Amino acid sequence: NERIVERDIVFVVDTSGSMAGEKIEQARNALKHCVANLNDGDRFNIVRFSSDVYPWKDGLVPVKDLREAAKSWIDRFQAAGSTDIMGALREALRYPKDPARPFVIVFMTDGKPTIGETIESKEILSRLAKACTDGVRIFTWGVGYDVDTQLLDGIAESSRGVSEYVRPEEDIAVKISSFWGKAGKPILSDLKIEVVEGPRLR
Repeated sequence: NERIVERDIVFVVDTSGSMAGEKIEQARNALKHCVANLNDGDRFNIVRFSSDVYPWKDGLVPVKDLREAAKSWIDRFQAAGSTDIMGALREALRYPKDPARPFVIVFMTDGKPTIGETIESKEILSRLAKACTDGVRIFTWGVGYDVDTQLLDGIAESSRGVSEYVRPEEDIAVKISSFWGKAGKPILSDLKIEVVEGPRLR
């Protein structure tokens, strides 16, 4: 509570046609909750994707000045098109990384890649493994029953993130609270212990 770590966060949200109905509403509510609970010192951006990729801003922007504008943009999400997962994640990963600030991607989808430079899950994981070597963490959200759980679990595991899943009938508020308890307020990360001559460690 005395010092909250300032972070850079990119929310990546699937707005393809299969998200129509209750799932797009769940995604909107989850995303607005996350934006509302960002810290004033954080920087963020939102990337929605379907057949193409649509970033909200050109880069990371301060939370304090643009929180309400972001929620208004989220309210206008409409579900249409295919699912370019690789293109969306590539967009999120292109933003500059500050070594002094944790860089987090929150990725939400309801399905499998169907369009883009690659739709092969193994290839997506291989490319992300190479791109997430500079401290990037990806937290994945699967919405509904048709999601590629192996892909989402693999994305989260390879970047030291966490994967969560929401069924259509579930109370998303409970899931959001659980998720944000893990990702919302980082304290320490990348700890190292150096052992030199001295007492034995047990």
